[in-house]
Amino acid sequence: MRLSCLIPARGGSQRLPRKNIAPLRGRPLLQWTVEAARASALFADVWVSTEDAEIAGVARDAGAHVHDRPPALADGATTLVQVALDFADWLAARGETVDVLCLLLPTAALVRPGDLRGGLACLRERDADVAMAVTTYLESPFWALTEQDGYLRLFFGQEYARKGQTLPPVQVDSGYFYFARVATLRAERTLYVPRLVGYPIPRERSVDIDEPYHLAIAEALAGLGAPSTAGPRA
Repeated sequence: MRLSCLIPARGGSQRLPRKNIAPLRGRPLLQWTVEAARASALFADVWVSTEDAEIAGVARDAGAHVHDRPPALADGATTLVQVALDFADWLAARGETVDVLCLLLPTAALVRPGDLRGGLACLRERDADVAMAVTTYLESPFWALTEQDGYLRLFFGQEYARKGQTLPPVQVDSGYFYFARVATLRAERTLYVPRLVGYPIPRERSVDIDEPYHLAIAEALAGLGAPSTAGPRA
């Protein structure tokens, strides 16, 4: 089985400008994820898909190869699946094929090499088509409120309103990684396939960085572990 790692890191981001190379404890976020992928010893090569010259430079400095992303796939409407299949098609044009692709998000700075190994094992052992890194909610989504006619209403109704009661167990995409069978991506064009499984990331080191305050949270969580000069922990 041919296994490749692709880190999709476009240059444009609106809520946190240049977030993919924002500094975390003295190193760009992208460097953290490249180093975790390389330390996992799963991949012969780690690739970064980008249209941005500065990001490409950071990727190469961290030890990754760079796939030049077409400008048409560098806007906010582009999906991960589109980027994945563009990369797979590019490999195929070079006479190479990939069976399973790890899509590792560049902002997953707190991911560990052991998480990546566990995600792949989860895909294989459960005969899944996609293994997604997941985590728990800080608060139960069943307590969600929505505004109707100027007043708040329970989104899911009174059935789940009482705190302390047993609620259905739920998980959420942690925004860290996806192991996906390329043939399934071609057929389904989505990561939310019927045979989707989750690999758990502990809440205490799961932060999906999209806003400036998310970066501050990641900084604090990273500070609970190894010093900034240390590499990713296994």
